[in-house]
Amino acid sequence: MTSTSRRSHPPSPPDTGESAAATALIATVSGALWSFWAGRGVVLLLDDFDHRATSLVGELRACGARVEAVISRTGPGPGAPEVAESWHCSDAGLRLSRPAFEAWLRDPSDDVLRWLDARDPARQWLALGTPRTGAAEVLGRTVYGWRRPEWAAIEDKTTIDRLWAAAGVASPPYLVGQVEDVLRRPDAAAGIGGPAGVVVAADSTRGHVGDSLGLRWVPRPGGFVDAVRDLAGRSDRVRVARFADGVPCSVLGMALPDGIAVFAPIEIVTLGDPSTGRLLFCGSSTHWRPGDEAERDIRGAARRAGAELVRTTGYRGIFSVDGLLTPEGFTATELNPRHASGLGLRAARPDFPVYLFNRAVQEELPGLEGVGSAALERFVRRAVAAAPSYALTVPVTAAGHPDGPGRLHHGGQAIDHHTADGVAALSALTPPAAGHRAGPACAALAAHLGDPGLCSFPLGAEAAQGPGTPGRTETAH
Repeated sequence: MTSTSRRSHPPSPPDTGESAAATALIATVSGALWSFWAGRGVVLLLDDFDHRATSLVGELRACGARVEAVISRTGPGPGAPEVAESWHCSDAGLRLSRPAFEAWLRDPSDDVLRWLDARDPARQWLALGTPRTGAAEVLGRTVYGWRRPEWAAIEDKTTIDRLWAAAGVASPPYLVGQVEDVLRRPDAAAGIGGPAGVVVAADSTRGHVGDSLGLRWVPRPGGFVDAVRDLAGRSDRVRVARFADGVPCSVLGMALPDGIAVFAPIEIVTLGDPSTGRLLFCGSSTHWRPGDEAERDIRGAARRAGAELVRTTGYRGIFSVDGLLTPEGFTATELNPRHASGLGLRAARPDFPVYLFNRAVQEELPGLEGVGSAALERFVRRAVAAAPSYALTVPVTAAGHPDGPGRLHHGGQAIDHHTADGVAALSALTPPAAGHRAGPACAALAAHLGDPGLCSFPLGAEAAQGPGTPGRTETAH
């Protein structure tokens, strides 16, 4: 592959007065990425071509690359960055889920190949896919930072307990069985459940089932059979685990040649309706402060899990360990060997090309040998702690709610948010809640916006606070 229009050196990182070690780390990363990307043509393979592509396109252009084209599942959506050429499955009449789009990339239609070859006849452009793109080559172009199959296999929730056991990481009681066997003997799961019921998860035999596609919360035994049947069409086996009623949380880490960097735990705000088992993922917050002991527990579990991930699969790059912080401690629920959301580094340090850095680590890009796990850990933890952020939205279900900024007063707290396009984005909580949690505020905001049945976790704490109690609202336009 050839490249043109390369500059002789990367742009200097901005002088922000940070420590010499952080400055040196940024310079090393920027230099290695510039040496590789400057002058290269790139075609992006995206789930959705909208505002979410802005950061990646910005990183590529800052590193000297030319973003020539986009091939996406949907788009262009609101806020999509300007790119010369784009091809969208939705325009071609293809209505694909995210897993179906990843499968389509392995065997795309001839018309999209002709479209791309007309623009890149020498097939010199480099392809950059999603964190789940599992093909080394798409449409005759090399995929940079593609996901190896042994890495993807770790996300199967019916097999992850082997890794937890090997790493000494606590996880809830569970059983795994064929769908037919579980349906024949639903009583076998009776001893698994706790006060908040069970969670039923699908395996990955028929493709990735992330987000809410392969997960069902069953608060009461009466809904168990229906939940398993609902997953029967997309899986061969299911995992039934006790629902650990705690604060949903995650911690991201990064596997580097010299060890594992583990960053600060984040709050994953998921709301649930105990009457139906419906779950709503709102996003994440880096404001959360679980306390020193809990943080050591969570980060220690992630470090051990990351080491086991590397030992068994040779993984490189960012990963996340999700779980719940209960009164008994941290209990893990899943491991995502990919660049999951929530780190907060983009909000804290928009000048650091974290997406391209992760792909470069996965591809063992020369020039990054000087980036050690301890130095990276310090840099990320300090940067995010200095500029914590929310990435939280709650859907508007009540009719007639106006767009624009608003303030909801609930339980002595002011919940500032901005509503647009059917969702409200949380922007500030004053004063902060205990531990700087955002989940209860999101539940209050959901009730105000028309969904009073949703609660934050743990459910016991929510019940004590009176979930769904309307608050006084001030709206500014």
